[in-house]
Amino acid sequence: MRLAIATTTLQSCGGMERVVLKLAKRFDAHVYCLHYDPQKTFPEFKSLHVESGSKVPIRLLPIGKRMVTGVEAGFYFYTLKLKGYDLINPHTSPSEWVRKNNSPALWNCHSPNREVYDLYEWRMSRRDPITRAGYQAAISVFKSLAGQSVPKIEKIICNSKNTQAVIKKYLDWEAEVISPGIDPQKFSCRGYEKFFFYPSRFTHEKNHQFALEAFRIFSRRNPGWKLLLAGALMPEQEKYLKSLLLDAEKNVVVETNISEERLCDLYSRCYCTLFPPVNEDFGLVPLESLASSKPCIAIDQGGPRETVDDMADGFLVQTPQEMAARMEQLARHPETCEKMGKAGRKKVLEKFTWDVFLSKFEKAAKKVANCTDQ
Repeated sequence: MRLAIATTTLQSCGGMERVVLKLAKRFDAHVYCLHYDPQKTFPEFKSLHVESGSKVPIRLLPIGKRMVTGVEAGFYFYTLKLKGYDLINPHTSPSEWVRKNNSPALWNCHSPNREVYDLYEWRMSRRDPITRAGYQAAISVFKSLAGQSVPKIEKIICNSKNTQAVIKKYLDWEAEVISPGIDPQKFSCRGYEKFFFYPSRFTHEKNHQFALEAFRIFSRRNPGWKLLLAGALMPEQEKYLKSLLLDAEKNVVVETNISEERLCDLYSRCYCTLFPPVNEDFGLVPLESLASSKPCIAIDQGGPRETVDDMADGFLVQTPQEMAARMEQLARHPETCEKMGKAGRKKVLEKFTWDVFLSKFEKAAKKVANCTDQ
């Protein structure tokens, strides 16, 4: 099957980039993206066919990274014409606009544009009036153009039931859930050191304040522990990170733009992980944590509800106070922490590997391509 993959950027080592990489390697696919930085994403992309549509860094766009979808990326995918492929596989929004001039399309929807849909009110409430007006205008254009492409898409698959519900609510599509996997062999357990770990890029919706408040409560009753925050940091988010650390406890450690090797090392040595993002679509952190035999204490919303089994391999919590209580419970009962971690790794090996994902994807892809050929 001749597969073409479309995605907005390849500029980090995040979950989306890993999904694209796995698919491109499995199907020897060609990847079309707007921004590609081989120094910042997985090095394996260098041996694959990647075509970049622009050399302009996102940070130089006047309305910033999030609304690149309404300017440069939108134009690129809306006008892109591809030939010689059995299937087009768009990923991050607005790469789905590639369906305007190409078919058939199987949209691997990691999330509908959150700026436009489920996080619209949350983000707008944090903007000044002038910025808000600019975003509202851009979003209006986005919805108009999306209406010319999305209805043509043959099939949508998504990463979780949570994303499935968002797609149904805002796009009125019945998407199929095919959750991504991880490489369990990359993760191991070297022990349970006295630090909690929250690995996630530094943006507002990752809700680091939640973890910091939970650790503040915990550490005042349990001295000698640390909280380690690690993740990708874009220049435009440096102010956000500084604001986080103004009132943080002295035993909070931050590492930015770490390597995959360092990430796996921290997973292997941490006591357990914290994961409190705002309505995360899916989230690989719980799976990577469990693959490292570490329980995950996650916020009770979004994707974690589908990857963390409460009381079995982690905890789902509503408030920082509840998170702190669960941290204390595990800290005082290391045997429970280890037992839950081992249960989590077993689950990942059974349900969340790349082989499982790729097998389900190939079945869906062939069905879409064959239906079109008939």
